[in-house]
Amino acid sequence: MPPSYNHSYAKAKLIGALLKLEKFSVFSELTLRIDGKNYTPDVCLYSKRDVNLSLPDIVEITDMPVLAIEILSHTQTLQGTLDNIVAYFGTTKIKSCWLLVPVAGAVVVYVSPDKAQRFRTGDIVDEQLDIRVPLQDVFD
Repeated sequence: MPPSYNHSYAKAKLIGALLKLEKFSVFSELTLRIDGKNYTPDVCLYSKRDVNLSLPDIVEITDMPVLAIEILSHTQTLQGTLDNIVAYFGTTKIKSCWLLVPVAGAVVVYVSPDKAQRFRTGDIVDEQLDIRVPLQDVFD
Protein backbone atom coordinates (compact mmCIF):
# COMPACT_ATOMS: atom_id res chain seq x y z
CA MET A 1 0.00 0.00 0.00
CA PRO A 2 1.43 3.39 -0.93
CA PRO A 3 2.31 5.73 1.93
CA SER A 4 0.12 8.77 2.40
CA TYR A 5 1.00 12.44 2.71
CA ASN A 6 0.70 12.47 6.53
CA HIS A 7 2.56 9.16 6.83
CA SER A 8 5.42 10.50 4.72
CA TYR A 9 5.67 13.71 6.74
CA ALA A 10 5.57 11.90 10.10
CA LYS A 11 8.30 9.56 8.88
CA ALA A 12 10.51 12.45 7.76
CA LYS A 13 10.08 14.21 11.11
CA LEU A 14 10.85 11.01 13.01
CA ILE A 15 13.98 10.30 10.99
CA GLY A 16 15.15 13.87 11.56
CA ALA A 17 14.75 13.44 15.31
CA LEU A 18 16.47 10.03 15.31
CA LEU A 19 19.45 11.27 13.30
CA LYS A 20 20.43 13.32 16.37
CA LEU A 21 21.16 10.07 18.25
CA GLU A 22 24.90 9.66 17.76
CA LYS A 23 25.17 6.02 18.85
CA PHE A 24 22.73 4.75 16.19
CA SER A 25 22.45 4.57 12.42
CA VAL A 26 19.00 5.24 10.99
CA PHE A 27 17.57 3.37 7.99
CA SER A 28 14.27 3.76 6.15
CA GLU A 29 12.22 1.01 4.50
CA LEU A 30 14.66 -1.89 4.91
CA THR A 31 13.36 -5.30 3.94
CA LEU A 32 14.04 -7.60 6.88
CA ARG A 33 14.02 -11.35 6.23
CA ILE A 34 12.45 -13.03 9.28
CA ASP A 35 11.65 -16.75 9.27
CA GLY A 36 11.49 -16.88 5.47
CA LYS A 37 9.15 -13.89 5.21
CA ASN A 38 9.87 -10.27 4.31
CA TYR A 39 8.88 -7.39 6.59
CA THR A 40 9.50 -3.70 5.90
CA PRO A 41 9.36 -1.47 8.97
CA ASP A 42 9.13 2.23 8.20
CA VAL A 43 12.31 2.99 10.14
CA CYS A 44 15.05 0.85 11.71
CA LEU A 45 17.86 1.73 14.10
CA TYR A 46 21.13 -0.16 14.24
CA SER A 47 24.06 0.40 16.55
CA LYS A 48 26.32 2.96 14.85
CA ARG A 49 27.87 1.54 11.69
CA ASP A 50 29.76 2.70 8.66
CA VAL A 51 27.95 2.57 5.33
CA ASN A 52 29.91 2.45 2.10
CA LEU A 53 27.58 3.43 -0.73
CA SER A 54 30.10 2.27 -3.36
CA LEU A 55 29.75 -1.40 -2.32
CA PRO A 56 27.04 -3.67 -3.76
CA ASP A 57 23.64 -3.05 -2.19
CA ILE A 58 21.72 -5.50 -0.02
CA VAL A 59 18.05 -6.08 -0.86
CA GLU A 60 16.96 -8.40 1.97
CA ILE A 61 18.56 -7.85 5.36
CA THR A 62 19.13 -10.77 7.73
CA ASP A 63 21.14 -8.70 10.24
CA MET A 64 18.37 -7.40 12.48
CA PRO A 65 18.20 -3.85 13.87
CA VAL A 66 17.88 -3.10 17.58
CA LEU A 67 14.72 -1.05 16.96
CA ALA A 68 11.96 -1.40 14.38
CA ILE A 69 9.43 1.41 13.97
CA GLU A 70 6.04 1.26 12.29
CA ILE A 71 3.98 4.34 11.41
CA LEU A 72 0.28 3.62 11.30
CA SER A 73 -1.36 5.04 8.21
CA HIS A 74 -4.97 5.15 7.07
CA THR A 75 -4.28 2.35 4.60
CA GLN A 76 -3.05 -0.11 7.24
CA THR A 77 -4.91 -2.12 9.83
CA LEU A 78 -3.85 -1.84 13.44
CA GLN A 79 -3.94 -5.62 13.83
CA GLY A 80 -1.66 -6.17 10.84
CA THR A 81 0.83 -3.69 12.27
CA LEU A 82 0.68 -5.34 15.70
CA ASP A 83 1.25 -8.73 14.06
CA ASN A 84 4.42 -7.30 12.50
CA ILE A 85 5.61 -6.14 15.91
CA VAL A 86 5.14 -9.67 17.28
CA ALA A 87 7.24 -11.00 14.37
CA TYR A 88 9.98 -8.44 15.04
CA PHE A 89 10.29 -9.55 18.66
CA GLY A 90 10.56 -13.16 17.50
CA THR A 91 14.06 -12.42 16.19
CA THR A 92 15.61 -11.86 19.68
CA LYS A 93 17.89 -9.19 18.13
CA ILE A 94 15.19 -6.50 17.95
CA LYS A 95 15.07 -5.07 21.46
CA SER A 96 12.12 -2.72 21.09
CA CYS A 97 9.48 -1.58 18.60
CA TRP A 98 7.74 1.73 18.28
CA LEU A 99 4.32 2.38 16.82
CA LEU A 100 3.70 5.97 15.71
CA VAL A 101 0.07 6.95 15.44
CA PRO A 102 0.13 10.32 13.65
CA VAL A 103 -3.61 10.98 13.86
CA ALA A 104 -3.40 10.69 17.67
CA GLY A 105 -0.01 12.42 18.02
CA ALA A 106 1.16 9.42 20.02
CA VAL A 107 3.98 6.91 20.10
CA VAL A 108 3.70 3.50 21.73
CA VAL A 109 7.01 1.95 22.78
CA TYR A 110 6.94 -1.84 23.02
CA VAL A 111 9.64 -3.67 24.98
CA SER A 112 7.88 -6.97 24.30
CA PRO A 113 4.71 -7.91 22.41
CA ASP A 114 2.71 -7.62 25.64
CA LYS A 115 4.41 -4.71 27.41
CA ALA A 116 4.17 -1.16 26.10
CA GLN A 117 4.06 2.46 27.17
CA ARG A 118 2.23 5.27 25.35
CA PHE A 119 3.67 8.76 24.99
CA ARG A 120 1.57 11.79 24.03
CA THR A 121 3.55 14.55 25.78
CA GLY A 122 7.13 15.16 26.86
CA ASP A 123 9.79 12.77 25.62
CA ILE A 124 9.51 9.40 23.94
CA VAL A 125 11.49 7.22 26.34
CA ASP A 126 12.87 3.85 25.32
CA GLU A 127 14.60 2.54 28.44
CA GLN A 128 15.57 -0.68 26.68
CA LEU A 129 17.86 1.25 24.29
CA ASP A 130 18.48 4.32 26.49
CA ILE A 131 16.81 6.66 23.99
CA ARG A 132 14.99 9.92 24.68
CA VAL A 133 13.41 11.84 21.82
CA PRO A 134 11.28 14.95 22.38
CA LEU A 135 7.79 14.20 21.11
CA GLN A 136 7.59 17.74 19.74
CA ASP A 137 10.46 16.87 17.36
CA VAL A 138 8.17 14.27 15.78
CA PHE A 139 4.77 15.94 16.09
CA ASP A 140 4.86 19.73 15.82
